Amino acid sequence: MDMAGNIERAGRRLLAGAMRSIRGSSDAVGSIPAGTRLRSILLMRWDAVGDLMVCLPWFRKTREVFPRARVGIVVSRRNRDLLKYEPEFTAILYDSEPATYLRSLLLARRFRPNAVVDTRMHYDSTTSFIYGVVSGAEWMLSADNRTRRLPFNVRVPMPTARMHNSDMTRLLLCGLGRDIPDADLDREVRLSTAELDFADGFWRTAGLRYRGRTVGINISARDPLHSWPLAGVRELCTLLVGSGRKPVLFSVPSEHSEVTALAVAVPGTLAAPPCPGILHAAALIRDMAMFVTPDTGLVHVASSYGVPTVGLYVPNEEHLPLWFPWRVENEVLMGEGAVSSIAVGDVMDAVERLSCRTRAQGTEI
Repeated sequence: MDMAGNIERAGRRLLAGAMRSIRGSSDAVGSIPAGTRLRSILLMRWDAVGDLMVCLPWFRKTREVFPRARVGIVVSRRNRDLLKYEPEFTAILYDSEPATYLRSLLLARRFRPNAVVDTRMHYDSTTSFIYGVVSGAEWMLSADNRTRRLPFNVRVPMPTARMHNSDMTRLLLCGLGRDIPDADLDREVRLSTAELDFADGFWRTAGLRYRGRTVGINISARDPLHSWPLAGVRELCTLLVGSGRKPVLFSVPSEHSEVTALAVAVPGTLAAPPCPGILHAAALIRDMAMFVTPDTGLVHVASSYGVPTVGLYVPNEEHLPLWFPWRVENEVLMGEGAVSSIAVGDVMDAVERLSCRTRAQGTEI
């Protein structure tokens, strides 16, 4: 691990311990009292792209429900681009680099939130707790579905049944004292003409007739357990082309040479261009008829646009099914210990099943 990260983590633990003793451990309430005037709300979502993606529709709803309140989001370098075209939110950058971290705490203090919401669902977040105390927030919200190791003073009740992280986020935000309605959700990633022009350029080169009629395949995953072998991707592309479909391969820029080689090896396959950022990838994904991907943030980008998704997952991970494709036609496949154990034939069968369902709804794949 890097030294700056180690220093930051050790500092967080020491600071949280000191603050825990200062703040005390008074009994928590289940919600901020109805009618409480909140002038500013700070939402903690400082992790990966997918984590922010599943929360963003509810963050937007929260802004609607509290129209007079400023709403801030603590974000990471990985996910902050998702807020690039969301001027209604104040984005505060979190980073483990000590100087950036301290500056972030100062900005949170200046933001002066009434309420800080810890959106972690698996454990009490030390980072969220520190932001709450340093910012001077009167109300510190956390989900009441785990051991109370930190003294958050609002513990929002959660159902015992396993739910998707997005649905749990809505229940958590209801702890702000008002109902967060589950209607007319604004789910799509915001894009500008720059990202849309990027996608237009690709389709003009590839052939406009393919727009909206291709199967996207993502080969990249940060976690090695979530990676699918290139031999499997090649075989899947061969089967897709043989069935009359057009695969489009996605990757992080560092793996672009691999998708280019695969596209050459399987005639009829396209390689998506290197994407400068997540928003450029989103602009391409929104034009797919179907998307096949390991458990990464692109699952939730595709879902936000209503693109039918085949998700490849590891079944023994404790947090599933919190991160499955959400409210979109989907097929979920599980490997035994790693995504690499999922058979190509099973993926192709999932594509066919998903294709049949979407075709019945009037979508051609």
